[in-house]
Amino acid sequence: MIGFIGGGNMAGALIGGIKERADEDISVYDRKGERLEYLKRKYRVKVAKSNVEVVASSDVLVLAVKPGNMAEVLQEIKGHVGREHLVVSIAAGIGIDFIREGLGVKRIIRTMPNAPALVGEGVTVLSPLEGVSKRDLKRARDIFDAVGSTLVMEEEKLDAVTAVSGSGPAFFAHFIEALIDAGIMMGLSAGEAEDLALRTGSGTIRMLSEGMDTLELKRMVTSPGGTTAEGLYVLEGHALKAAVMEAVEAATIKSMELSGR
Repeated sequence: MIGFIGGGNMAGALIGGIKERADEDISVYDRKGERLEYLKRKYRVKVAKSNVEVVASSDVLVLAVKPGNMAEVLQEIKGHVGREHLVVSIAAGIGIDFIREGLGVKRIIRTMPNAPALVGEGVTVLSPLEGVSKRDLKRARDIFDAVGSTLVMEEEKLDAVTAVSGSGPAFFAHFIEALIDAGIMMGLSAGEAEDLALRTGSGTIRMLSEGMDTLELKRMVTSPGGTTAEGLYVLEGHALKAAVMEAVEAATIKSMELSGR
């Protein structure tokens, strides 16, 4: 059985993805009773009365609590988690060593999922503690593959991962918002501008995903002396690329600070 400690949005997305792919037994505990009732009603999960009860009924334990609550949760379940448990954490900024020291176990995988997992299009990076078996890693990947795709990387890369894929959706949304506002400013209705911006973004991502590189796409769209060339000139004048790179660097540094590095 897969046990979830914490039943927030990301946990709900994972539970929904798992249930859609396979009718696997799932146990969950959350401090908010109304949230538990919602998960029980929607996904037919077993609702536990405590975190310890989740641990007792599960062989895979997903720690889906807020980073600020992690120490308290680890203290509560310490002594109940043993070698029979695979521990998977989705808490941002909480290192594997912190969990290992808090629980005294070694079958631990730290993960970094992102917001698109809520619509089944997420990408999750998994970082296993040294010695975690291939079987355990596959078990964890199966959970996150239910809401998108997975990659495996060393833990030291997770701060950069947090900045690119964790913060990335907000960066994309910020640009799309600007594109919509610009369309409205140029005379489009709000609905027209939003539809155009979202469909353009979706189509562009698909083109890049299917093998076209960014430079090739820009060259295809940009004609000498044309509208795209004029717009790109303005963006370069405002150092858009440099601003994005600085934003990712700042987010990476902040992630390192939050994780105590």
